[in-house]
Amino acid sequence: MKRVQFSVHRTVGEARLLAGALECAGVSVDVRGESLVPLSGEIPSGETWVELWLFPQDLEHARGLVAELRENQEAAERSVECPRCHEENPGNFELCWSCGLELPSGLRPRLRAV
Repeated sequence: MKRVQFSVHRTVGEARLLAGALECAGVSVDVRGESLVPLSGEIPSGETWVELWLFPQDLEHARGLVAELRENQEAAERSVECPRCHEENPGNFELCWSCGLELPSGLRPRLRAV
């Protein structure tokens, strides 16, 4: 069965991280173009990007997983203050890293200054 292109990445690291997450969820991933990365600068940069290819029946499941990863990343970029010790925690934490209190899911995360 033929595979379809799912995503294109500028670095091997980005591609391998996503491929690993998809493979852990049971999605068969074919990583293409890794061997061209060292030629960046010698050939056009667009030719050295790394591609992930999937079977067509896995596309919807993979898109759902990527959406879930993005939500978790957005939550991690926010911060939540612990009600007990008032320590700042990343928004995707379930427990306070300082005192171990379970953080209520209803706490409104606030944007963290970067």
